[in-house]
Amino acid sequence: MTRNHLSAPQQAKGRSVLEAISSSLKIIAVNILIFAVLIEFLCLIYINVTNWPSSKPTYHVNYNSFTADINPAFGVWHRPNSHFYHQGGCFSAQYTTNSYGARDVERSLHSSEPRTVVLGDSMIEGLGLADQDRLTNLLEKRTGREYLNFGTQDFGPLQYALLYKSLASQFDHDTVLVAVLPHNDFQDMSPEWGKAYHADRYRPYYADDFSIYYTGHVRPNAGEGFWDHVEAVLRAYLASYHVGQFLYSKWYWRMAGPYSGYNDFTEVDLARLKRALEDIKSTADAHHSRMAVILIPVTNDFQRLHGSNSNRLGPEIVHWGQDNRIPVKDLLPDMDALSGGNYHSLFFTCNGHWSPRGSEVAAEVLQPWLTQLNAVAK
Repeated sequence: MTRNHLSAPQQAKGRSVLEAISSSLKIIAVNILIFAVLIEFLCLIYINVTNWPSSKPTYHVNYNSFTADINPAFGVWHRPNSHFYHQGGCFSAQYTTNSYGARDVERSLHSSEPRTVVLGDSMIEGLGLADQDRLTNLLEKRTGREYLNFGTQDFGPLQYALLYKSLASQFDHDTVLVAVLPHNDFQDMSPEWGKAYHADRYRPYYADDFSIYYTGHVRPNAGEGFWDHVEAVLRAYLASYHVGQFLYSKWYWRMAGPYSGYNDFTEVDLARLKRALEDIKSTADAHHSRMAVILIPVTNDFQRLHGSNSNRLGPEIVHWGQDNRIPVKDLLPDMDALSGGNYHSLFFTCNGHWSPRGSEVAAEVLQPWLTQLNAVAK
């Protein structure tokens, strides 16, 4: 008897084995599906009945990321003419960008009216906030002066300088306002930090001699692949996706301590910040514009102020500004005073960015200061 001529009992036995395997696989698949549905159901309940500190499903598919490493001059930037839904544990917001990629209304290149270009990161961009609640919108409404918002997340002072030189300075303006967020601006300019946490990102850094070099590669089509689209669907509809991302993030940043950018910077960090601000000043001078700087605190900075009355950076940068004829406003003491000791109310509980109240208090501090600067400049 050859292998190709099996007896009937042997053929029946073979079919029985295959049927058993097929049946077992079906049972396993059904159990996995039931388990996945159960996990999704539990995650959905959990993120909606607790004070969930991270993102949530939007039930709108954003096929492209709101930001990507698409700009050859400064790296990460918004996609032009885009619309993005962002659902957090304590906020719901929609973002739109104009034709040149800024989260702002459409602006003309030329204007005879006084205008302010604003540089910064996610605090200035207004992560989690509706447009009308952002600092720049509040200042524009209160003063009648245009505040052109060029803020974006994942940005640092060197990127502010490069964006200003290559893009924002093309728009007529008489003032450039630079918003420094010490909480992560020092890290954003650190090659060591970038190597550890942004190894595959296209980002600019200062070398030891303050020449500029880049890591990674520009990715103009980032987020447009098949698996990116699959992830976009999961992100839009599955609570378990967001829980998984949150747990991964907690593990990824597990070694991060209670860092205060106002106090825990090094001399190298400070030198890089000053160089970036000097680079912005050079571009502003070339465009006959004045420059001003604000320092933005986060909760850790308030805690240090309350706990040990510590604020190393504020006096340092204010003094540097006086030496370089650059007005500097440290928001920490004034926002602390206006908060009445409840500085936590200035920030979203789920992501640490300004709440609508935080933006309102910042505008209340800055409006008279900026008004006075503009009056003196005239």
